[in-house]
Amino acid sequence: MVNLTCNSYKLQLEGLKVTEETMYPVFIILFFSYVIIMFTNVGIVVLISMEKSLHQPMYILFCNLHFNDIIGISITFPHLLADILVPASERYITYSECVVQAFCTQMFGTTSHTILMIMAFDRYVAICSPLRYSTIMTNKMIIRLSVSAWGVAIVLVGILLGLTIRLSRWRSTIFNHFCINTSLFKLS
Repeated sequence: MVNLTCNSYKLQLEGLKVTEETMYPVFIILFFSYVIIMFTNVGIVVLISMEKSLHQPMYILFCNLHFNDIIGISITFPHLLADILVPASERYITYSECVVQAFCTQMFGTTSHTILMIMAFDRYVAICSPLRYSTIMTNKMIIRLSVSAWGVAIVLVGILLGLTIRLSRWRSTIFNHFCINTSLFKLS
């Protein structure tokens, strides 16, 4: 039996399908979107960090959520912007870059959802136990919950991608704008 495994280190990335005429307007719109997203997220993180009156549990969670957005957007947008200016036949990414990008994108999503669950728990305690809220939801508790959110995300995504990269690859084309776990899974 012949082994048809494809062990190419370079993968072709499909990216956004833009024509020659729309390439630069799409690039400019996405670039300014990236700048606005980064500026607002960094501004909110700096504002919450600098202002002592905002060192409350919900604001710490907001800061955590916006910090997560900074990381998530920084992983996907620059490569997407660079790929817009490159012809579709020349959009390549190495397998290791793809795995790192998939890890960071999955981390971004998982951590966002986990932080939103912590925010929901915070509001639940504030509504159902308003007199005990300040003793239950201390800054120390919020930091513990936030660290556990990041830790759980790292472990779960690490296991998920660890199982995915063990699969043999049969294809070398990623039919997505960026690498995620399902894109790596479809290579098998």
